[in-house]
Amino acid sequence: MKYSNKKSYLSFLLVALFSITFLSSCGEKEPTTPEEKKAALEKKRSELMELQGQIAQLESDLGDAAKKEETSKLIETSPVKSETFNHYIEVQGTVESDKNVNVLPEMPATIMSLKVKEGDRVSAGQVIATLDAGTFNKQVAELETQLSLAATVYEKRKRLWEQKIGSEIEYLQSQTQKESLENSIATLKQQMRKSVVTSPISGTVDEVYAKQGELANPAMPIARIINVSDVQLVADVSENFLSSVKKGDKVKIFFSALGAEMEQKVTFVGQTINTTNRTFKVQIDLPNKDGAIKPNLVGTVKINDYQQEEAITIPTSLIQIGTDGNKFVYVVKEEAGKKIAKKVVVKTGMSYEGSTIIDEGLSASDEVISKGYNEVVDGENVRFPKS
Repeated sequence: MKYSNKKSYLSFLLVALFSITFLSSCGEKEPTTPEEKKAALEKKRSELMELQGQIAQLESDLGDAAKKEETSKLIETSPVKSETFNHYIEVQGTVESDKNVNVLPEMPATIMSLKVKEGDRVSAGQVIATLDAGTFNKQVAELETQLSLAATVYEKRKRLWEQKIGSEIEYLQSQTQKESLENSIATLKQQMRKSVVTSPISGTVDEVYAKQGELANPAMPIARIINVSDVQLVADVSENFLSSVKKGDKVKIFFSALGAEMEQKVTFVGQTINTTNRTFKVQIDLPNKDGAIKPNLVGTVKINDYQQEEAITIPTSLIQIGTDGNKFVYVVKEEAGKKIAKKVVVKTGMSYEGSTIIDEGLSASDEVISKGYNEVVDGENVRFPKS
């Protein structure tokens, strides 16, 4: 029969000894005389001393085992990973839209009516506002009256001149007068068309700045129209990464305000370096049919500047630095049937988001001590939590 530990064996021994004592006492004759009682007492004392000795030995063995277990450190391990390692550079970018325009009047005049309100969808060429063109109407009416007379004079002078009657100068003066009035009327009508303010693009009215009855000014916008179905994220990247970013490269974009991440391609890489901050411009076109991405929204651009296949990696936090400047980790090895902590000097590569490449010192089969790694020493016995 096998026992899982010495404590179980001790319990079994006590029960067995007491059972044997009880059974043997049942078969013995009850002592009656003083001599028989004295002999029985000595026998019991001898049996008791033997039992106490066995108990003491077992307790000593259990104490030694407990001490040995206490001297080993309780640890946990993590397997070394062999995986594709990616390193990213991160830069901040801002969303822009090339379809974000302020609608400006082309002439100063009173706003007679506003045809839109904030949130309205408009098409290119749709009327946004109308301006007072009353002065132009009066001027056109006056000039058209003058033109009617000038045209009549011109026709008479023309017929006379064709009959060689009258002077040529009078004919030419009437012609010039007529044409001058026609040009003036055309100019006024062109100005009158400016009294109708239209949207240059299709989009949404994001803001209306003016009010009906106010004086419109070519320097002050009436409204802002924006179309965010297609926007761009523009970022400035350090010139140190000029060779790492190319048109067509895939990048990851994260908008913390939206809690959204997407993968897109670089659509434009600037050809000049900004002398002020030594950066170059990168642009990424973003699909935005639902309009969730707003102009001026800040996003983080992650550009993959390094990749290594089948890289040996471990959590960066497990790497320690010795007094000699060498980096090391602790792994678990088995020696003489015991688990021990083994110090391993390593050479590290690139790190990203808490993971570091191990160029030398570890293999994919190693188990790195991840809990208790800063409490063990080289060669120390270790143990794992009991499941």
